[in-house]
Formats: sequence, C-alpha cells, structure tokens
Amino acid sequence: MINIIVGTETGTAEFVADEVLELLTSNNIQACITLEPVLKQLIPSPLWIVITSTHGAGDIPHNLHQFTQSVTNSNSDLSSQKAMIIALGDSSYDTYCQAGISINDLFLSANMTMITPMLKVDAMDADMPEDIVIEWLIQYIPSISDLI
Repeated sequence: MINIIVGTETGTAEFVADEVLELLTSNNIQACITLEPVLKQLIPSPLWIVITSTHGAGDIPHNLHQFTQSVTNSNSDLSSQKAMIIALGDSSYDTYCQAGISINDLFLSANMTMITPMLKVDAMDADMPEDIVIEWLIQYIPSISDLI
C-alpha cells in the first residue's frame, strides 16, 4: 500500500492528498493518507508520497515534527525506501516550499530513492493546487503501479 504522508497547518495539503488518493484508487493503486506518520509502520510501504505545506519561517508543519525526527534518528536502513515530495508554498516568501526541500534533503541523507523530482506548487499560481498536482502525477501512474 502506498502511504500519502500529509504535512498541513491549514488543510490545503490534506485536500490535495484527498485528490491524490482518489487518482491512485481510480487507477487500482491501494493507498492511504496519514496525518500522524509513524516510521516503523511506514517502512513496509513501497512508496511514500509526502504532500506538505510550509508555514512560519520555512517550517515543517507541526504534525510531521515527530516523523522527521524519527527519520533523523533512525537506525533503520531506509536505502530501499522510495519517495515522492509534493511541496506547497508561496513564492512571494523567501522560504518558498522550504518544508518540502527540508524533507527531500532528509530523505536523501537517509539514502532513500526519490522516484521523481520534487514538485513545487505555488499558491501564487492561478490554478488550484490539486489541479496542478493531479496533472503532474498522472504521468507517474505507470511507475507507481510498477512498485506495487
């Protein structure tokens, strides 16, 4: 099962995650959303899709603090773990998508494999974030299907 890990402060990332879940399930890909990820429970998953906003001064949302700390302190071998990062932000700030960048760097330092480049979604864009994400994600459905 694919794990969609959501980092949110205002609910936007959670709404995007709901749309991603719908896309995956409509393509016969089992997935679930988690707002309180626990590293040991996620490790068996073939893919983590992290959808996170950035808040404050480039901070990771509060609900992901314990998870990112677990990854940082992990003695687990995460080299076989695959992930995707979808970062939501506002380009009018100098910390644009910093939470996603920080999580991407953390995963790379844990030797995880990023199966796509990180997607940055700008709140200043005229399109809705979920529309941007779905349009981008559709091209990776075959690759995701191959993982399960």
